[in-house]
Amino acid sequence: MACVAVPPGAADATGPDGSPSVHTVSVPGTRGCLSDADYVKYSRSAPTTDGGSDGRWIAADESGWDGEALFQPTEPYMTIGSVAIDDGDADTVLALLRRDAGIEQAAELKFGHFARVRNQRRLEVLAGALRPGGMLASRASIFMIDKRFFVTAKIIDLLLEEYAHENGVDLHADDQARRYAQKLIEEGPRALGAPMFDEVIRMFVRFAGIRNRGQALVEVAELFRVLDAAERRSHRRAITDILGMLLRCRAQADELQKTMLEPDFLLAMEPLIPTMPAVLNEWSRQIGPASLLMDAHKVLTDDRIDILWKAMTAGHPDFRYLWTGVRPRGLARGDSSNHPSIQLADLVAGAGRAVAHFHEGLTTSTAEVGAALATSVAPLITPHSLIAHDEPARFSRPKESRGHPPTGS
Repeated sequence: MACVAVPPGAADATGPDGSPSVHTVSVPGTRGCLSDADYVKYSRSAPTTDGGSDGRWIAADESGWDGEALFQPTEPYMTIGSVAIDDGDADTVLALLRRDAGIEQAAELKFGHFARVRNQRRLEVLAGALRPGGMLASRASIFMIDKRFFVTAKIIDLLLEEYAHENGVDLHADDQARRYAQKLIEEGPRALGAPMFDEVIRMFVRFAGIRNRGQALVEVAELFRVLDAAERRSHRRAITDILGMLLRCRAQADELQKTMLEPDFLLAMEPLIPTMPAVLNEWSRQIGPASLLMDAHKVLTDDRIDILWKAMTAGHPDFRYLWTGVRPRGLARGDSSNHPSIQLADLVAGAGRAVAHFHEGLTTSTAEVGAALATSVAPLITPHSLIAHDEPARFSRPKESRGHPPTGS
């Protein structure tokens, strides 16, 4: 874990609600120290308290994040765990969990403390807290991201949706964009054969990813050679039709490469970017005015949060589809050592990832834990998740194993 430090003597920055920021922010998934200038404005050390101008506080954390490495059979899902709770109430819940699970020594409570199959007591305590009627059930939610579905949705959104928009068609109006993405993920492997479908996914991730920004490691022509080969190989009409439409989107692909150079372009293939606003939007629709406290993460720089906040409150050209009836009050980042609510979000996110491993049929110790938690956790998965269906209850049971190797965790 790396750090983001404010130089000695520097004045405290303030978050969107005017509260003091932290002097040091732990940033997962980094090496060395990131520039403090990128992680100051939205950082918060003060405890969250429900009410007032902030509305209700939501804490969120992720599990299973691999950045733009979106095609990994051993880590096919990412989860965002969130809890509608402020730090004061979260501290009380943590104390009860520690007592019931017999976890007294750890400085922070982490999902790893419960993720031991042999310690049935701890697993039962966590399952009891999350299942319907448990102390966290009405306060917790899981936003599940199927990484391969995320890629197919981006293929539609960044190419075909742009083409349709320029021709006066709104693919989001009747959820057509989502249906196209679902069709690709559901029928694509059978229509193209798994190797060709996988190549389409890999090539688009490389084309639209940050490493291709300004370097053209993957040219438009290379992407379209793969799409053309896939269209010629397809033996299912629905997939052939979608690929045929995508092949008409060359101008949109050229424009995308140019747009990627603009300073306010959000990382197209980074799933954290769209999911954090989605989490706050979902909660705000349920409980009214709300603020989101995110676990500190290297992706969530001040500049990117600025763009997200603008998109959520004033509209943004990259966000044509936004839910209505939401009342976001603020965004902040924090560290779990300062915020008990983030520790609870870590438990929820970790439980969601474990259940995803179980559902996918992976042969991992995490999947074994997921089997014990599945019936408690599946009801927490929001139907608005980035998954290729509208039935989160499917995660309570395994689908056919794909024979993937274990991850060892």
